[in-house]
Amino acid sequence: MKYFCNIIPEFCSPDVQKKILHFYENLEKQGLIPDILNLKLDYYDLKSNNLFFISLNKDTEFHLQDLMNKMDCKTTRIVIITSEEENYFDFAIEHNICNIIHVKRLNENLLLGILNCFLKENLNLESFFENKKKIIDKYYCLSGNISMLKLIENTFTDFIEEMRSEIRNTFIINCHELVTNAIAYGVLGITAYARDKKERDTTHYTSINIPQNKKIKVRLLMGEDLYGISVKDSSGLLTIQRILERIRRQSVVAGETIPQGIEDYTGRGLAILCHLGILIFSIKPGEFTEVSLISNLEASFEKKPISILAAEI
Repeated sequence: MKYFCNIIPEFCSPDVQKKILHFYENLEKQGLIPDILNLKLDYYDLKSNNLFFISLNKDTEFHLQDLMNKMDCKTTRIVIITSEEENYFDFAIEHNICNIIHVKRLNENLLLGILNCFLKENLNLESFFENKKKIIDKYYCLSGNISMLKLIENTFTDFIEEMRSEIRNTFIINCHELVTNAIAYGVLGITAYARDKKERDTTHYTSINIPQNKKIKVRLLMGEDLYGISVKDSSGLLTIQRILERIRRQSVVAGETIPQGIEDYTGRGLAILCHLGILIFSIKPGEFTEVSLISNLEASFEKKPISILAAEI
């Protein structure tokens, strides 16, 4: 099976085309583009594996609807390159597309990570660290009786101590969000409905017993300029539709002044994380959910544009 990275004028604005081509050519000169991947301009073959970069506006959306009717979701991946001016969520939710990158976030490293992810079944941290020196690469397993008090600080002490002091608190907050989400869905079996209504949550527990068959797997990775957090549970309860709906309700797009879900109990954590780095979801329904965050090793609290990648296997 052939793998194609497709840039089609009908689906992609000139500015986005130019940016992707520039980064792709630079990566190719460095010998970083995988041999099995080919760039195709103004051409696609739906019998092959295709990675489409699209942008949404009045000119492209008509052509995109035709593409969506023809494509096979198993062999085609679509990445929406967007800006604040567009309500890209309506299209993403309608077609269950959870790959959304703001044009300001797109750079060579991000493009290479997306290309590497395209060639794999699972989306994971490795795709973004393949060509980087790994300073620390740690694996952990949460099982048995665990205390929720300072869970992150006490469990991942060795990793945290290797980080610069000014970014430790941000890392702890980000890691806590991912781990407690995994515990809520994968261990306690708290439904999305119950969390939305604030009927049950991990905040109600001082300690939790995690059976061996529901253990939470955590990987923490640090490179020279990035760190990664990967948390995997054994439930597979999360869905792309749920991710899109929650993040959309906590986002401001297309001239809005406040989020639609400003009074919601849930969704804020994931929405914040997708502005702090690259938030990646890999879901096998009924078997596992793996959520990863890749963020910069810098003490910056600036809210950056959205960045999400997701796949259901």
